[in-house]
Amino acid sequence: MALVLPYDSSRDEIFWRTAVANIRTGFDTFNMLTPKFDIERHHRISSAGSCFAQHIGNWLMQNGYCYNRSLLNRDEVSSFAFGNIYTPRSLLQWFVCSDDELSEHSVHFEVESCRYYDLLLPRAAEAGYQSRDELLAFRKLVMEETRAQLAQSECFIFTLGLIEAWADGNDICYPSCPGVKFGEYDPEKYQLKVFNYQEIFSDLSELFKQIKSVNPDIRFVLTVSPVPLTATATDNHILVANGYSKSVLRAVAGAFCQGRNDVSYFPSFELITTPLPEDFRYLDNRRTVSEKGVGYVMRHWAASLNGKQTPEASHIEAACDDEMLDAIKKGTSSDLGTPLTLIGDSHFGKLAKSFARLGQSFCGGMVMNGSGFAQHKFMLTTDADVMVPLESVESRRLWQPIVNNLDSLCKVQRQSESWVLTNIGLQTHQTVSGFIQWMSSERSERLNQIDIEDYVEFFDANMRDQMTIVFRLKEQGHRVMVISDPPFWQYFEESKEMAPLVMAYMDAMEYVWQQMGVEFFHAARIFNQEISDPIHYASTLVYADGSRDYFHGGDSYYDWLAEKLLSLLES
Repeated sequence: MALVLPYDSSRDEIFWRTAVANIRTGFDTFNMLTPKFDIERHHRISSAGSCFAQHIGNWLMQNGYCYNRSLLNRDEVSSFAFGNIYTPRSLLQWFVCSDDELSEHSVHFEVESCRYYDLLLPRAAEAGYQSRDELLAFRKLVMEETRAQLAQSECFIFTLGLIEAWADGNDICYPSCPGVKFGEYDPEKYQLKVFNYQEIFSDLSELFKQIKSVNPDIRFVLTVSPVPLTATATDNHILVANGYSKSVLRAVAGAFCQGRNDVSYFPSFELITTPLPEDFRYLDNRRTVSEKGVGYVMRHWAASLNGKQTPEASHIEAACDDEMLDAIKKGTSSDLGTPLTLIGDSHFGKLAKSFARLGQSFCGGMVMNGSGFAQHKFMLTTDADVMVPLESVESRRLWQPIVNNLDSLCKVQRQSESWVLTNIGLQTHQTVSGFIQWMSSERSERLNQIDIEDYVEFFDANMRDQMTIVFRLKEQGHRVMVISDPPFWQYFEESKEMAPLVMAYMDAMEYVWQQMGVEFFHAARIFNQEISDPIHYASTLVYADGSRDYFHGGDSYYDWLAEKLLSLLES
């Protein structure tokens, strides 16, 4: 019985090898990319969209097509005087919004020049207008020309460019953020709007409905601009924001063209972004990712993880979050002028509990998760606050009583009685893997012969701000002691390999602080020297996957540490 497959072997265009891999990009053209309908040179064509749309208009004119070009704005190659149209909403609003809605926040009067500027059409009259009425009259001319151009067009090419826009309270979208070219940015008036799939699809549907009301016989060609975003106003990396933006637009374009005979998609985006034969990320078939390509991706994976998203590290952060919740519930209600202050991560939340069990008064404890310090989730200040935690509102609430306590000691000149204990700069579950990544990037030839100089250079390059916090506390006159992390990495199979690097990191930290005149208590080394049954001091926490909490100690470890520290402070 013959094997029946749903793929037509006679159609070269549906197979990657014959349709893409065998094409010499830049020399040969891809076959079977024609739109659903014919577009001849004598057909009247209009276009709008992002900056790539101007390239399309230019090419059509240079190659003898009957292209409708705006007479109101000759500085750009476009069928209309709007300039770049990055989202469907930016064009749709001219058809469906009232003059009052369009103009409420978009007309800017510049006092110095006594001129009016149009924030919606910044490229049409860069010299501005003598009056508001003149500006609004020009807008009417723009819409009259737009309708006239569409009425005589047989084809309208629309290029989708972005999903990010700046919008005012009337949901009017601007071609650029107000204040960039004209006007002033007012966060009370203008906010970032990131369109989702449903919004883009809905706006595109309504836009084409409006255009069809002007010209029922017009046909549409949709494209997606291959030009990446210049910048993003979101919190995402520009690479991620651009990928998301283009993915949404491409998905909308594909779905919108389905089942419609009057709309066709043209793959300008794919033609520019498809990998070239020489692309090291792919093998010769331009489909299979090469070993170099995989390595390239995974180097970014490792660098972005920086040790903080491995399963073990995520467990650690979960445990730290629990400690943070305890710190928040407890608060820091010590009396002002308490001579013992604790500033650190989850270790110091646990150490604070041990001091409390011993009846020792203190201020502070856990301020942020270890990742908060390691990932620089704080801002240095030049005043007595020293720094502002940025990890969360709760971390700032935990920090403020500490600042108040230290400030009260300074005001009565009791710094000589003040002890500040901290582990800022340790956070070895994050910083050690960060050190290895830094070595791999900056000193790969020394990975097998790491010495103290490498750690010192790493501290200078990556830990300077963390160490500045500690040093500024010392400069205020407080006696500062940095406490190392526990030694339990070495006692569990899943963490044993990292133990020598963790200990070497703490040794290097001790060396640097001693050079700077700051006391360092190497708890891990002293514990190993004094305790014969270390596993009884380890954390008993076991995670769902069976792994142990090797980063923290148990209550008995922190009780041991608190007693050791108190004996030092009293002496």
